[in-house]
Amino acid sequence: MIEGSYSTMNKTSSECSINSRYNNIHEASTFSSEHENGDQLLTISQIVIRSDFANETSENQAKIILERFNEGIKNSAFTDSPVLGRAQTRLDVSYFAMAHRNQIVELFDPRGQRFGTVYSADPTVEIKYIGSILKTCRYFGAYGKHVLNVPSGHFAKAMTKNRPIIYGEGPHVIIDPTFEFDERSGFVNQQSPFINHSTINILRVPSGKIAKVWIGTQPLILESRREPYVFIDAQFKLVENNNPGELGYDRYFENSSSTFMEHGSIKRIIPHTGEVAITYNNGILTIIPTPKDGKPVIIDSPTHNFEGFIQTSLQTCLFPSKETKQQAIKDNKSATNDEINLKIFQTRDSLRVGVVLVVAFRIVDPQLALTKLGKEGIINHIENVSFADMGKAIQLSTLQEIMYFNDTKPSANSNETVQTIQDRVKSHLARDLLEYGIELARLQIETMKVLDTEIAKKLAGQSVTSAEYTTKQATLVKEYDIKTTEARLKAETDNIALEQKNKATIAEAQAKLQSAQKQAEALIITAEAQKKVQEMQGELYTKYPILAEIELAKIKADSLKNATLYITPQDAGNFMNSPLVYMDKLLGKHQKN
Repeated sequence: MIEGSYSTMNKTSSECSINSRYNNIHEASTFSSEHENGDQLLTISQIVIRSDFANETSENQAKIILERFNEGIKNSAFTDSPVLGRAQTRLDVSYFAMAHRNQIVELFDPRGQRFGTVYSADPTVEIKYIGSILKTCRYFGAYGKHVLNVPSGHFAKAMTKNRPIIYGEGPHVIIDPTFEFDERSGFVNQQSPFINHSTINILRVPSGKIAKVWIGTQPLILESRREPYVFIDAQFKLVENNNPGELGYDRYFENSSSTFMEHGSIKRIIPHTGEVAITYNNGILTIIPTPKDGKPVIIDSPTHNFEGFIQTSLQTCLFPSKETKQQAIKDNKSATNDEINLKIFQTRDSLRVGVVLVVAFRIVDPQLALTKLGKEGIINHIENVSFADMGKAIQLSTLQEIMYFNDTKPSANSNETVQTIQDRVKSHLARDLLEYGIELARLQIETMKVLDTEIAKKLAGQSVTSAEYTTKQATLVKEYDIKTTEARLKAETDNIALEQKNKATIAEAQAKLQSAQKQAEALIITAEAQKKVQEMQGELYTKYPILAEIELAKIKADSLKNATLYITPQDAGNFMNSPLVYMDKLLGKHQKN
């Protein structure tokens, strides 16, 4: 095909152009290492170039790639009529064809049809077929024109103008003669904990981790957050962990639960409940308590140093301490076990005894305690004054007094008349320690041993005898308790039975009383009813006298029902006028009617 026929092909290409919203500047955007972000934090969207047609269909994406790649080309190097040009091998629909005219690269989509490259009679024009390119190829290009297909979930690291640039997922068309990309190492997973590309640094700090970085000479401790940290600085440096653990990315991070972490001039401190942090700000003691907001304490000062932690909760120590025992071995290599493990004193009756003390205390004023004693001197001071006070009390007591009081717990009330040796020592020691910000909770002789062998044997024999007597006494007391309990149970059982019998008798009497009351109430009601009936009959007879005569006649008739009447002639007249004859007459008239 001759060059003059390019206009036809160009017209066809223009008909396939995509909406003007895809027209953009194809030159890559970059940030220099001197990017001044100050306190304004950069985000991924600010440094990653997004594809503006990543969500288009594959057909539209191919059209957009062709349009942008071939932008500005007036004379095409391809023809769709292979008869008029150099015929090329038919390509599958999933391929582009690439050629150049005097190193001006051009893409062509044959769509499975035959095609060719044009002839040119001009000796100054070189047209050369470069080859076929798969449309889904991740990267291809030549002579300053490039197509980059970034896979999903990845970034592409490239260079332009000797500056780093990062592309997001999707297709990109780059027209830039200074563009450089290495397909072997240019693609990186977006979820990588640390992405470094020249001066661009993207850091994702997982939950429960922190990262330590340097920006020049400035240290930073980065806490975990959802969005990644973005730094564009040639002086950025990520400090790697010396103990990476099982997970590979752990070499970049450290556990955020660490109680203390130092990075440059930054100290990150998390005092737990029951302890405080010891720091010195320009040499001045500064106590840091447990933060109430639940956040770590951050100190950013090169002259504010962290010394350690000290417990403020209750502590219990056994004296002699481990350090004291080691010192005893150094001082006397031939020392016996008793001389090493016990603190030896002499009683008033010149007997040697060894003791082990139990001391429970809490530091109520760390500022005062550390100022007067220092961190390492607190335990030493408590041990020394405890043995000093206890030794003085033992020297003023006999062995019998010590052994008696050793079997007795320290009194709860220090004002009691009879005080044990431990009580006297405790009261004096508590006052002494309180002056140093230490509260004494308990002081007791844990172990006491008589070092004289003969006396120890005698005491052991006395202990056996005492133990036997104590056992017999305990047995008698137990038997007495058993008999007392049995008697008490029997008495309680009898009382319960008697009480139940009394309750039953009372219940029966109450039932009879209630029955008699009910009967009496019934008789009264019956009498009142009869009285009321009689009153009503009287009122009726008064109102109707004939009814009274009838009732009287009935009574007489009932009384004469089985009687025989003898009427003399003298009484005949009276009988005919009697109520009986009147009733017979009345009844006879009624039956006739």
